[in-house]
Amino acid sequence: MLRGRFVKLCDLLRPAMRVCPRQSITALGYLGAGWGNDPEWKSVWPRYRSYFDRQLQCIVTADLADWSGRSCYYWGRFFDVTHQAVLRKFLAPGDTYIDIGANVGYQSLYAARLVGPTGSVLSFEPNPESYSVLAGHVAINRIAHCQTFQLALSDRGGEATLTQIDGHTGTANLRPEHRPALRSLTVPVRTGDEVLRSIAFRGKAFVKIDVEGFEQRVLAGLRDTLPSVTAVAVEITPSWLRQVGGSAEQLYAYMSQAGFRSFIPKLRWRMGLFGAQLELSESRGTIPEQHDAIFVR
Repeated sequence: MLRGRFVKLCDLLRPAMRVCPRQSITALGYLGAGWGNDPEWKSVWPRYRSYFDRQLQCIVTADLADWSGRSCYYWGRFFDVTHQAVLRKFLAPGDTYIDIGANVGYQSLYAARLVGPTGSVLSFEPNPESYSVLAGHVAINRIAHCQTFQLALSDRGGEATLTQIDGHTGTANLRPEHRPALRSLTVPVRTGDEVLRSIAFRGKAFVKIDVEGFEQRVLAGLRDTLPSVTAVAVEITPSWLRQVGGSAEQLYAYMSQAGFRSFIPKLRWRMGLFGAQLELSESRGTIPEQHDAIFVR
């Protein structure tokens, strides 16, 4: 079990970590509460905590037994600052953000702030555990312009087995899994074209897809929707794509044929810590094992 003094020390240092220019998960690691310490934090009380995220301008909840929730709570904001910078570049008031693989909704909440009440956010999350938190975040912050869907998206409708490997809800996926699973359940699946056909987009449409290896399948199910989309952000893990019969090369080729140019987003920090600036480099050559790509029309 995690010794109480480490938790008290983390709590004591939380105000300092909240003003850290970069992620507090590194500092938490030095305190014995880093990326690999999830099981030890299950005994912490209170394990579930709420805080006000300064970037989202929302009240959110965090599970301290999940490294991502722990990082968000002690840093006071969501850790994926690169995607937030991408959203600031591409979203404006009145636009539409489509979040496929929304998890508990941090990116949806941030997008909702950027597009404002004249815009629209459509959030898809099939995991019931994650979806309940997502819907709760939308409700408690009274975000009327965010619509949530407890669905998985793919290239065909029906049902699929969602497998969660560990306590981090972000690991839930539709790939064939051979590792011991924490839980497995059947979830409904539809194509994005089917769901979005009757929804009129407001302003420019931006799509984010982070579905742990099913990204290529999701894009195939958005064939009719993509002509109405300005940009698409995709998390790409080539080995996961291969597990479901695809490849990163095929995904890039598909998006090129659909009229998109591909870029790799990166943050450049001044002095390694301050004033992060977003850089978009056109993707060329070797495809990294895991990376984010931005496809721009």
